[in-house]
Amino acid sequence: MDFVIDTMRRADWGGVKAVYRAGLATGLAAFMTDPPGWRDWNAGHLSRGRLVARTADGAICGFSALAPVPDT
Repeated sequence: MDFVIDTMRRADWGGVKAVYRAGLATGLAAFMTDPPGWRDWNAGHLSRGRLVARTADGAICGFSALAPVPDT
């Protein structure tokens, strides 16, 4: 599969959410069972460091995003 790494845009959320949902369905990705809505996801991640893997036809096949963690 050929793809490019691109900056995530707000319009990519549907594709990102689908990839997120597929990962959650494995039961191995996180403690939740459904991805959050855009507002909660956006609030929990830094505005920098959001990337998507985009296929030639524009479909999202992967993503990464940075989230802050407490300094404890």
